[in-house]
Amino acid sequence: MDARPEEVGEHPVARQGSATSTGYWLGVDGGGTNCRAAIVSGAGDLVGEGRADAANFLRVGLERAVTHIREAVGEACLAAGIELSSIRAACVGLAGVSHPDHHRRMLTALREVLPVSDILLETDARVALAGATGNQPGVVIIAGTGSIACGINSRGRFARAGGWGPTMGDEGSGSYIGRRALEAVVMAYDYRGEPTSMMDPVLRHFGVASPPELPPVIYDSPLETMGRIAQLSRIVVDAARAEDRVARHILRDAAVELAKAAIAVIEQLRMEAETFRIAFVGGVFEAGNLILEPLREAIFRVAPHALVAPPLEAPVIGATRMARALSGIT
Repeated sequence: MDARPEEVGEHPVARQGSATSTGYWLGVDGGGTNCRAAIVSGAGDLVGEGRADAANFLRVGLERAVTHIREAVGEACLAAGIELSSIRAACVGLAGVSHPDHHRRMLTALREVLPVSDILLETDARVALAGATGNQPGVVIIAGTGSIACGINSRGRFARAGGWGPTMGDEGSGSYIGRRALEAVVMAYDYRGEPTSMMDPVLRHFGVASPPELPPVIYDSPLETMGRIAQLSRIVVDAARAEDRVARHILRDAAVELAKAAIAVIEQLRMEAETFRIAFVGGVFEAGNLILEPLREAIFRVAPHALVAPPLEAPVIGATRMARALSGIT
């Protein structure tokens, strides 16, 4: 997800427009791994989908990102049996566009390749929120390689917390869990921490025989290693399920950190006493109740009427909902 949190501010759920339901609406969800596009009809039915490679232009460059978006959209149009000119409005949710300069550059590029009269460019976190809650007031916690929470209240006010990247933040994410696993291994080796069954799997993951061999692997190519560290979260989950105390403690800490991000959003939006959905998205939640139980426990102390549950829809469908909202259609 995007690394720079936006300011809390007015963020309308829908913009005013012609409330006609004829035509087609486009949604795009593009991140650092792939890009998805979906087209819905005036009745809200999904009529076409497309997929292409990564669309985070900070990672792949502006030209490649736009090319991948165009490929995904073209595939969706082909599946729907329509021309791009039939689309009334589009919402494009992308990683890497939270900074105003990045947003401006990408929006300019999109307008050159998408002949759509009304284009809304949002962050990928924002369209994930729309999908998770059905574009209704609520909160989404996203925890994959990175982590972020964001939400919108019944007054259209938007807030987000976290998403600062692995060096400055991403607490509770796969990167955080993997980093904690590395710490646990070297602390156990030094007799500064408890023994852990994660020792051998972590060493095998990096192809080394002992902890003293880890530093060159970790520090010589930090960008390349970042993803491999996040992959250690699977080892932590397996160890926790086998009753490893150190692994269980790491996952509980991760859950508490994710809850803190969600609570920060809830408190900014003054939603503590309201009933709303808090959806969870991302690979970290594959740990199930090892993460969800402490997460719910922490959140319910602040927002007892909230429902912590899976997302209602995929982010790309959230983007189509936001595109329809541009035309005044809920």
